[in-house]
Amino acid sequence: MAYLQLANIKKEYNISRTETQQVLRNISAEFKQGEMVALLGESGSGKSTLINILGGLDTNYTGSIILNGEFLKDYTEKQMDDYRKKRVGMIFQSYNLISNISVIENVKIAMKISGLDEKIQTERAMKLLKVVKMEHAAEKMPNQLSGGQKQRVAIARALANNPEIILADEPTGALDKESAELVMLILKKIAESGKLVIVVTHSQKVAGSCSRVISIAEGVIAQDVKATPIKSKSRARRPVKAGGISTKNIMVLAWKNLWRSRQRSVLVSVAMSIGIAAVILILSLSAGITDYVNSVLISSDEVLSFEIENPDGTSFTDSEIKTVEKLDGVSDAYAAAISKNNVSYKYGSVGGTLLTLSTTEGALPQTVVGATPLEGQIYINESFAKDICPGDDYVNEAVGEVVELYMEQGQSVSLTVSGVYGDGSSYSGFSCAYVSRDTLETLYDSVGRTLLSNKLIVCVENSSSLSAVREDLETLGYTVSGENASLSDILTYIDLGTMVLTAVGAISLVVSAIMIFIVLYISVIERTKEIGVLRAIGGSKSNIRRIFLFEAAFLGAISGTIAVALSLTVAIIVNVCTASLGVGIVSYGYGVYYIAGILLSILLSVCSGLAPASYAAALDPVESLRRE
Repeated sequence: MAYLQLANIKKEYNISRTETQQVLRNISAEFKQGEMVALLGESGSGKSTLINILGGLDTNYTGSIILNGEFLKDYTEKQMDDYRKKRVGMIFQSYNLISNISVIENVKIAMKISGLDEKIQTERAMKLLKVVKMEHAAEKMPNQLSGGQKQRVAIARALANNPEIILADEPTGALDKESAELVMLILKKIAESGKLVIVVTHSQKVAGSCSRVISIAEGVIAQDVKATPIKSKSRARRPVKAGGISTKNIMVLAWKNLWRSRQRSVLVSVAMSIGIAAVILILSLSAGITDYVNSVLISSDEVLSFEIENPDGTSFTDSEIKTVEKLDGVSDAYAAAISKNNVSYKYGSVGGTLLTLSTTEGALPQTVVGATPLEGQIYINESFAKDICPGDDYVNEAVGEVVELYMEQGQSVSLTVSGVYGDGSSYSGFSCAYVSRDTLETLYDSVGRTLLSNKLIVCVENSSSLSAVREDLETLGYTVSGENASLSDILTYIDLGTMVLTAVGAISLVVSAIMIFIVLYISVIERTKEIGVLRAIGGSKSNIRRIFLFEAAFLGAISGTIAVALSLTVAIIVNVCTASLGVGIVSYGYGVYYIAGILLSILLSVCSGLAPASYAAALDPVESLRRE
């Protein structure tokens, strides 16, 4: 029974939308293992087309190819990949060795795609190189070999997975006489081992070395002649058990491809790293400024609190207090009292009305001189201190002085100034003060009025929650005041500036992504023939796609690493320059920014490489092998 059968194989090419050209016309033939068959014919007769069909590179034909009882037309794409990987070994006229890997690696590449153990790959590759008398050149690069040597390496590669069929397309076409004779001798020994060897040639002399000659003319078999039979010493052994190429080997191939064009890769990585570094520096600068603002301005609890009032001045109910306490970012809320334009003061011949007189529940503004008030004391702002002590040292002079407070014709209360505070609120230009609740209640009782809890102290968990809490309180309709109002605005401006600068940095990332796309696309164009070789020896579309995606990932990782180094360097330099001010303006303690920068760089590169990688995977292997 024939091992390989061709039944009515037809192949045509579209010249235009309405015109086709027939290349193969009803080719039918049978082949046995242990034969060495020459496909003889002039250029354009269809020999190479038939070899490409037999090699599983071209599946766009009609008719049937039956291999050991199996129809190749019934094979799935994965089964066709396995067919090229395990059942067929192809030898090309132009050798098609991969230029950036050594001789032994070229032989091992087919076994890598088959997922064989590295030790087995090396041992088998050396044995095959000995068979073709090239073991001495195992570590040489293809460009260091002669044409005949390259072809012998190509034969060793074709034998790597111990296939049952060897297809040689013009294997001696570019060789001198001595090299051609050696190659044909090797092919004859392969046939004697029990394999089916099919040689495409236009040379009568080469055909004369074969056991059978099939002449093809204008796409049909003109003659099928048996010549000197091959004495097969044994049947072909089973092919090497093959699986799939490992992720590690794909990564190795991708890295070697990048190393081959390392100068371009480094330039692209550096260019891309600038955008990533800019984003990292912007975030680090924002974090540093925020930390500085927090450390300088948040020096007491009052900055992490708001004072709120009902617009109509009414007292806060328990229900309202509970509603405020449940807001996100609020840690606590408790009632206090504030009297506006109701309490007057007198100090010697000086007098006036206090814009606000608040009770001392909660945190008080930061002291400039003195201390926070106890019972029988009053805590005044700098404007109040200037009113009662108009000298140059009014802040220090005011502490310890006694002032009287009164309401209308009610009882007056004498209080000692315990301290002067720096007032950063909108009321800082007016006289304001703090006293105990008992003191303010005494003043209200003296005129027959009830002191209302018309002020609510709202404590915020942290500075990052200030803006959100303030917005929520204003949405509820409350009047919001406190020294933190300016701080929350500052932090908001910092966040806004960060967003704007990050958006600018993102533009450079887009440019970098376009560069990665262009570089990988050019790489696909440059390596089209290499892609065809990988497909011819069993590489799947997925393998090709993953190689290019890993190249993109490596570029991204290199870019991210450079970006981290660059941003750290700039941060250190800037902080050294600002150290005299006591400020480390760029924060480089946020490791998450650097990790995120590397991950962003990798993600961006991989996304940019998706289209070129898919394009490479979709290339027609036959057309790829023809590309120079």
